Amino acid sequence: MPEHSTTTLVDLLDRVVHRGAVVRGDVVITLAGVELIRLDLRLLLIGLGGAR
Repeated sequence: MPEHSTTTLVDLLDRVVHRGAVVRGDVVITLAGVELIRLDLRLLLIGLGGAR
C-alpha cells in the first residue's frame, strides 16, 4: 500500500522561494466605463541563496 504524502503550505512556500517565482496582476477601478485607477503589480519571490 503506497504512503500518501501531504504537502503543507510551508513546504510549498519553501519550494517557491528556493526556485523563485514572479507573480503579476492588474487592478483596474472604473466608474461609468472610465478608468479611474490602474495598478500593474509585479512581485518577485526569491531566497537570498538563489539571488547569487
